[in-house]
Amino acid sequence: MTRYVGFASILILVLGCSQQPSSTKTTDVSKSTTPVVFNAAGAPTVEFSVPDMMCPESCAPKVKEILSKQPGAKEVIVDFPSKTATVAIDKSKFDPKQAIAALVDHQFDHSTLKDISAAGPEANSHTTASKSVQ
Repeated sequence: MTRYVGFASILILVLGCSQQPSSTKTTDVSKSTTPVVFNAAGAPTVEFSVPDMMCPESCAPKVKEILSKQPGAKEVIVDFPSKTATVAIDKSKFDPKQAIAALVDHQFDHSTLKDISAAGPEANSHTTASKSVQ
């Protein structure tokens, strides 16, 4: 009986590890994907440093979600390797301080405004947010 079980186990292992026939085509992913275009309209942008992002699977999408919900945010792109987020904005509606506060509220405590060129002079006065405990 143990011989049959051993034989069946080896047979399953061999069949499970066999390669697929060479007739299977491999697809060239570069030809089938559409390049991502960020801010095609040329809106002003604001860049945030978000050093508390720890993983690309959950933190990066969360940062994108938080910033996308901010008033005046048109488009958001997150670059996990550089731990930055760039937001195309409507200058009259977007408040970078409020965006930083929203990031801090979601435990991205060390978030800062990295590029203030599009945010306007009011953003220069306070580029980091700290949590207030009440």
